[in-house]
Amino acid sequence: MTTYTIGEVAQKYNMRPSTLRYYEDLGLLYNVPRENGHRVYTDQHLSRLSTICCYKNAGMSLDELAAFFHYSESEEDVAKTLALLDEVDDRIQRQISELQANYQQIQRKKHYFADIQTALAAHQPRPKWEDYRHQIY
Repeated sequence: MTTYTIGEVAQKYNMRPSTLRYYEDLGLLYNVPRENGHRVYTDQHLSRLSTICCYKNAGMSLDELAAFFHYSESEEDVAKTLALLDEVDDRIQRQISELQANYQQIQRKKHYFADIQTALAAHQPRPKWEDYRHQIY
């Protein structure tokens, strides 16, 4: 069985060792054995930590993560698990929509300024922003 030190895990997940200890204090990571007073992580801990990082990056709070892990360990709480995941899914979909709108605005500005550059080089009049405002790229 492969084991990892707290430093190795922290480096792998680009976080501080104190964050790992905090996750353990919160119960997000548990059953972390000690050898000679040092925490020893296994692939099972890394799998759970990957889930934590994924869901945190998706916008889940630590409280939601704790609830998710609590719910997912009980067949009685499957509906609660699904409801929580639906909430996160809705948030992600809103974020994706916002990012798509931002992306379109950036694309419009890029095309606009590229065309300004072309017009200036050709000694032509500058394009008008109104012609780009509603373009979809």
